[in-house]
Amino acid sequence: MEWDVERFKRMFPNLYREIFKLPTIYDHIEVCRDEGEALEIIEYFERRGEISKEQAESLRKNLPRHLFGRRKRGDFERRGLVD
Repeated sequence: MEWDVERFKRMFPNLYREIFKLPTIYDHIEVCRDEGEALEIIEYFERRGEISKEQAESLRKNLPRHLFGRRKRGDFERRGLVD
């Protein structure tokens, strides 16, 4: 059985958000051990065009250091958020 994504989204909005939640740059920064890794993540997202140059600069200036190490690798797999 095949579903139309828009119809599914209208019928089950909360389930849609849970199933199709993609990790954000902040989710990736949470698994970084130090500032160097976080800067690499920011550069990668900027290169791919997933964040703007302005947002990347803002993140570099105000790097959310309080996020470092909050989560271990594998949390996405346990929550079912992996390709």
